[in-house]
Amino acid sequence: MYDKVLDTFIIVAETGSFTKAAEKLYITHTAVRKQINQLEANLGVNLFDRSKQGVVLTNAGQVMYAEALRIMKESETAVQRVKDAFSTTPLTLKVGTSVLYPCHFFMDLWDKIRDNCPEYQLKIISFDDDKDRLSHIGNDFDFLIGAYNNDFPDRYQFLQVGTYRFCLAVPRVNPLSKRKSLSWKDLTGQPLMIMKKGTSPINDRIRGDIEKNFPEINIVDIEPSYDVHTFNLCAERGCVLLSLECWDKVHPDIKSIQLEETYTLPFGIVYANDAGNRMADFITSIRLAINAN
Repeated sequence: MYDKVLDTFIIVAETGSFTKAAEKLYITHTAVRKQINQLEANLGVNLFDRSKQGVVLTNAGQVMYAEALRIMKESETAVQRVKDAFSTTPLTLKVGTSVLYPCHFFMDLWDKIRDNCPEYQLKIISFDDDKDRLSHIGNDFDFLIGAYNNDFPDRYQFLQVGTYRFCLAVPRVNPLSKRKSLSWKDLTGQPLMIMKKGTSPINDRIRGDIEKNFPEINIVDIEPSYDVHTFNLCAERGCVLLSLECWDKVHPDIKSIQLEETYTLPFGIVYANDAGNRMADFITSIRLAINAN
């Protein structure tokens, strides 16, 4: 565990004086000097250069000061984790969910591994502004389940838990909606809505395959971030839309049909870098559970 003599060392280093350190610690000057002398003896190095003007850290002392601050922080974290583990109250984590970012795909995994994470309890928080979903993380909820397109800002992290298959969203008025599966060849002469170039590596690859091998398909550019308006537009125009299997029930006038060509997109937990120990421990538990399964 953390040695309290490091508190004395840190305060001496920061005040540059045994006397001032003694005043802050409410102990005698002699007690401070004795602790520092004993610490130096144990380490076998001089941590301070002493003079009538006070004390100054040596090179070794500067390294010791940085390490002492790190040890102090790690010790506080370790103690908190022990306390959290001892608590009988479940640690509640809030999961964001919306029509386009459903959490039920994670729930399937959670059912399999929850016995390995008994200290956690999940609470579902709904939201509807899909384009601004990341701004809610760390504020309204702790994490959400979403697809990964290599486009998250640096302050967010992603843990993959599975993959979504790409499919085709077909308006029910389109004769193709009667099919159980579709290939690119089936879309000859059809308008196909796909995100604009440069916003998603996998979408760009799909677009490239179509343009090279099936130029008869009429590609229609759409905005790079899907929301409910995207599906309304699909239904209103009668166009086929490149979609994901997780969006199979977004719109009542659109049917999700399997794409015979296989393209997938990673999905998983999206959370903030500064989410704190509770979320960090949860992610570690999920990683271990995934590896065990």
